[in-house]
Amino acid sequence: MILRRGLFSKLVGRNGRRARRAGLTVVELLLVLGILSILGLFLSRDVSQVLSQSYFTNSVERIVHTLRTAQVYSIGGKEGSSWGLHLEAGKITLFKGTDWASRDSGFDVSSDLPASLLVTGWRDFYFDKLRGTPSEAFSFLVEYQKRVGTISVGSQGAINRP
Repeated sequence: MILRRGLFSKLVGRNGRRARRAGLTVVELLLVLGILSILGLFLSRDVSQVLSQSYFTNSVERIVHTLRTAQVYSIGGKEGSSWGLHLEAGKITLFKGTDWASRDSGFDVSSDLPASLLVTGWRDFYFDKLRGTPSEAFSFLVEYQKRVGTISVGSQGAINRP
């Protein structure tokens, strides 16, 4: 029997047997997907821990930067005033003056913080004009997804971070 060239000749080899095509079988695809799923599970847990650590570190750095900015503005006598800090849900605000209630809100500078960041022990304070010492020495606790650290402001103005 003579076979004509064409579609049928590609499916059946010269000796009449079905030609084997190169490629992956369904079982091989399922095996590869299973391995990738297991790897993804382990990596996603590690990635979430790294992200949590990063959010905590960035939040602490943002708070410390705002503290230092208020201190530098006070030492430099910017706008002829002391500068203070106020914390509310999701943001920290640098303000001109010695009291949040009587401040000049035109000079407020706010920095956003993660909504799930928990800060305990915070109270509004200011740095003295020209000296840069805080109105009172204090420390407060910063917590984000089981990461905890203490930021403190000493009586001479030293700022310590976790």
